[in-house]
Amino acid sequence: MKNTSRFTRVTALLMTLVMLLSLALVACEKEDDLGPITTPLDDTPPADDTPGTPTEYETITIAKALELCGEEGNITEERYYIRAKIKSVTNPQYGAMIIEDETGTIDVYGTYSSDGSVGYTEFEYKPVKGDEVLLYCILQNYNGTKEVKNAWLIEYVNNQGKLDVSQYAPASIAEARDAEVGDPLKVDGVVARITYANGMKPSGFILVDETSSIYVYDGDAAGRVQVGNKVEVAGRKDMWILDKEQESANKFGYKGCNQLTDVILVSNDNKTDNEFDKTWIEESTVKDILETPVTEDITTKIFKVNALVKKAPGSGFVNYYFNDLDGVTGSYAYTQCNGSDFAWLDEFDGKICTVYLTALNAKSTSTGCLFRFLPVAVYDEGFTFNLDNTPEHVVKYYALDQFNKLYTGNPELELVTKVSSELLGFTDATISYFSSNTASVFFTEKDGKLVMECADAGMATVTVTGAYNGKTYSTEIKITVADPENIDASTVKEAIDAQLDETVDVVGIIGPSLVNRNGFYLIDETGVIAVIVNDLSVFKEIEIGNKVVITGKRDLFHDGEGSHAGQIAITNASVKVNFYGEHDYDTSTFVTDKTLADFYKLSVNDQYSTTVFVLKATVLVEGNQYYTNLKLTDGTNKVSLYCSSAKQYEFLKQFDGQEITIEMAACNWNDKSYYAGCVLSVITEDGKILNTLNFDNN
Repeated sequence: MKNTSRFTRVTALLMTLVMLLSLALVACEKEDDLGPITTPLDDTPPADDTPGTPTEYETITIAKALELCGEEGNITEERYYIRAKIKSVTNPQYGAMIIEDETGTIDVYGTYSSDGSVGYTEFEYKPVKGDEVLLYCILQNYNGTKEVKNAWLIEYVNNQGKLDVSQYAPASIAEARDAEVGDPLKVDGVVARITYANGMKPSGFILVDETSSIYVYDGDAAGRVQVGNKVEVAGRKDMWILDKEQESANKFGYKGCNQLTDVILVSNDNKTDNEFDKTWIEESTVKDILETPVTEDITTKIFKVNALVKKAPGSGFVNYYFNDLDGVTGSYAYTQCNGSDFAWLDEFDGKICTVYLTALNAKSTSTGCLFRFLPVAVYDEGFTFNLDNTPEHVVKYYALDQFNKLYTGNPELELVTKVSSELLGFTDATISYFSSNTASVFFTEKDGKLVMECADAGMATVTVTGAYNGKTYSTEIKITVADPENIDASTVKEAIDAQLDETVDVVGIIGPSLVNRNGFYLIDETGVIAVIVNDLSVFKEIEIGNKVVITGKRDLFHDGEGSHAGQIAITNASVKVNFYGEHDYDTSTFVTDKTLADFYKLSVNDQYSTTVFVLKATVLVEGNQYYTNLKLTDGTNKVSLYCSSAKQYEFLKQFDGQEITIEMAACNWNDKSYYAGCVLSVITEDGKILNTLNFDNN
């Protein structure tokens, strides 16, 4: 009887708890999911949005909290209550945020339930930007950063429901893409891919409907969604460009990343099995995407391509490339996490896959804009190249890019006549060429090579034909041959002595590459000057040894205070006339009677940036797992080479630890207190090994 009685009491108690829980669940179902609420918390994260009245606590201001943080290394034993508004959630993984009140702001390092037992990620409702919170916390000064530590969330006010989304115009994503910057818009779609900022913090996501795709840039919203969620968001249209790249973007007509910002997450079905709509997505190629003018707004619009996924580890980072079927033409995935956000691509490394990707943005520099990719979805479908397409492939990827539309001299251009691809599985596809006007453009054979030459001024239609396995493909290009302009060009020395900002036309021989700058040295019998080109495509039209006339601005990289001589260069340069040829550059102005010790002692108050020294030095490769650098030494002195990595001097690394003879220009691009070096060549018994960096990379 005693045991039965205990059983009865326990049963009755359980039934009562079940009934109370049922009532609570009914109440939850009736509650507006995003309505304004004030919720006191017990020892578990909030399970619903039950309205309540803020509980009275003895709170301190943020200004007082900053004061209590004290000196570096201090941590309070006592906990304090702080009531504030969330300015931003900096890491949704563990509830790091910035909170603010009328007295200031402070960082919060981690947020937990009201007894500290449950982390932010397990909260059913995660307080976000704009919500008011009451935190019970420790204060500390960690390495000079004053912050809230181990914050227990006692109660919160959900302010998302107070926002008036009726002011946002409903739109399809295609309509949102075409909207004006600043327009308030409300769109819905499926989350296709999440992007991450440093520390793997969600920073935004690609949203897709049946009309198009767009980037939603908002860390708070991104921290509350998952791939496959169907969501509705309200935000403002924006075209984003990094501030420091704005001038270059304007120069080339790049409009920016098409996106929504200042986002409100209106609703989320929280299902992760929604597939994003692919019916509207265009099939394209990596080559076609990269050759799309940046003036055309394709950013954050998804394309379907076949691409070779390539993992390229670096020093402390990993790049992931998406190359076209030639294995070369491509670009890299945009990462703010040193590549860790794309580790999911490892299984596709070295495979040709079906890739849904978008040009998330374009890196804009003084020399051009390059689209950077975001892979949205990748599928290994066992790609097999259709060999019937080989003739068209070799013409488009190997033949057409050899030609310029205009020639002002005889290029003696060696042409590709056979192509094999282990990647695609074909051998010895042939390419042939026919000119409609052999007085202007004709083809000759020299030393077993097919060479295109130009003679009389005029126009020729060149027919290019690819052939393989009985299949052919032909296309035509028009080439104009013009007489060189009658240009009164200056010598290199005259350009060096020209007025600052003066536009100069200079004739000379194209010499070795600059390093860490997009350009080359222009050399004649009067001197040497660094030339920075305006358009990287120029490297496809020129070679070291060509005689050219370049036009550009005589410039000086300088601290502006006159204490240092600065770096003389011609900037915004373009090639006005190319006479071609394989000329040896003149070395009569090179200094041959100095040592590395003399170079080391050069004063930056004196002008040496147009001087090339011929001297002996020992190559020294330095670095660790995160970086590499390269210096020259004579056993006592060390001279730095101007570069961002020893990779830029790949041709020198083979001489690590050896004494060699080099041609080296003095340079001071960044107004340092010393001259760095730029190696033009290594002089060996068999001739010169030239620095061809920019010519190889472009």
